[in-house]
Amino acid sequence: MADRVKETTRLEYEKWDRGNDLNWYSDDPILVRYAKRYLPASILQYVEHAFQETGRLAAGPIDKRAVHTDRDGSPKLIRYNRKGEEINEVWYNEGYLQTVKEGYGSGVVSYRYDEKAPGKIPFLVNSILLYLLCETEPGFTCPVGLSQSVAFVLEKFGSEQQKKDYLTRLAATDPAIHEQGATFLTEIQGGSDVGATATKAIKQGDHYLLTGEKWFASNCDAEIAITLARVNDKPSTRGLGLFLIPRTLPDGTRNKVTIRRLKDKLGVRAVASGELILNGAVGFLIGEEDKGFKYMAEALNVSRLGTGLSGLAIARRAFLEAAIYTSKRSAFGKPINCFPMVQETLKNMITEIEAGWAISSQMIRLFDQVHTYQNHSEQDYTLLRILLSLVKYRCSELGVSAAKDALELHGGNGYIEEYVTPRLLRDAVVNPVWEGTANIQSLEVLKTLQRDGGEAFVTDLFQTMGKIDQSELLHVKPKLSNEVSRIKNLIEYVLDQDEVQQTALAKKLVDFMYDVYAGVHLLEEAQYDIKTSGDNRRALALENWLDLHFNHTPDRGILSNSRISKEVFEKLVYFG
Repeated sequence: MADRVKETTRLEYEKWDRGNDLNWYSDDPILVRYAKRYLPASILQYVEHAFQETGRLAAGPIDKRAVHTDRDGSPKLIRYNRKGEEINEVWYNEGYLQTVKEGYGSGVVSYRYDEKAPGKIPFLVNSILLYLLCETEPGFTCPVGLSQSVAFVLEKFGSEQQKKDYLTRLAATDPAIHEQGATFLTEIQGGSDVGATATKAIKQGDHYLLTGEKWFASNCDAEIAITLARVNDKPSTRGLGLFLIPRTLPDGTRNKVTIRRLKDKLGVRAVASGELILNGAVGFLIGEEDKGFKYMAEALNVSRLGTGLSGLAIARRAFLEAAIYTSKRSAFGKPINCFPMVQETLKNMITEIEAGWAISSQMIRLFDQVHTYQNHSEQDYTLLRILLSLVKYRCSELGVSAAKDALELHGGNGYIEEYVTPRLLRDAVVNPVWEGTANIQSLEVLKTLQRDGGEAFVTDLFQTMGKIDQSELLHVKPKLSNEVSRIKNLIEYVLDQDEVQQTALAKKLVDFMYDVYAGVHLLEEAQYDIKTSGDNRRALALENWLDLHFNHTPDRGILSNSRISKEVFEKLVYFG
């Protein structure tokens, strides 16, 4: 690991016209800092050129092309050719196809399987690349995340032949070889109730024939898809197997999957989301026949990780655009970022992003301990499941609130399509829905708590607090220690209620769990900064986080007479 981390010098928002004028990796002090702290030095040296290049491409040509795809160049379904033959092909504009080439060429999927690397590439590398791409076009990164999910399932559960035939193509960077992935999960009668899956699979020799419909399948023309189908009469998810459905069969013929229509979506218009009909489609069983739901759950975990990062990335882009715009826009004789309410909004936006990274970095670190290095306990796996749901829920919401705040800080211009803010807001809104809503994530956390009584979560908090010994931070330690004790008691209280009351309280509990966990690990990150570089900026972010989420006074803070100082504003917003 890097011994010392020092964030870059003050960001000069005034010299930029828009976020596209920066490199989204090297000019993002938060992202650079987390890469340096959590990536082994040899791995960082091996991949940092890809971070730099992806930061350049995402801020430049990819973002420029995203404007066209969002407006006039969205995908179109071509059902028939000129002879009247059904072909079910999706048309993409040439710019988007170039984005596909450059995006996957970054290594966003393939680095995990890079055998030339100086060591096993952790998922943090792929996550940073995904984050950079999410800042520009979440409609493209949806297929990327799905491809990561399919590759991960084949990596963990696929046969050697399936890995040879399909994983190698998902992990390729050569456009002539590379293929994209998709997960066909949602059915109209089930939605989040996966146990209601009605698609049937009938064994025929070395494969199965699948018949049914998929209601919302993103990247619906992907060459390598996985889907659940019912293999027996066992109820709910116990009767589901997981199948690999290639769009093109080994003999070169097209599989029997019909795209009925494409969805006309509010945002993320770059990804073709469609309704599918499986009419005796050939599927190859992955793993054991009755463990399909378990395998798909792992794919969903990868997707949830990516969805949470997408919200966090949109929040960062929104903040960047707002910081630049408010530094240049004048009203009443001075830049509007001189006004207290504008400063407070920017301060709170960057604080939420800092907290999001504090919890997301732990989620990704645990993901690598469990799935990359196989160096974990059962408690680690339990905590990972909780963090995946916490991040997916709250960082998805953060993308929406930050995009809305950025739009408002732009005033009327923020509502005009010449600015990026309308697209950011449209694209952000899907993340709270994709891969399970806030209610579903809350139920996921509740199920995990019911199994271990909250031990994994609470133990991590107490252990982290026990490491805090920096004198500059001791004044905030008692406050967070009290909140850790409170969340322990609240978890015990909720688990002591009947089933109906537990589900009624789940979302409130999950919100509090996120606030406490993010705060505790933001405290630890602040201590690390002070010890390694003497930088107290993250400590200021922590204090603001405590004000935002734990200082609930009857007067809503009005009588505190608090105001943001120029020093704090410069430090948090300008990294000065």
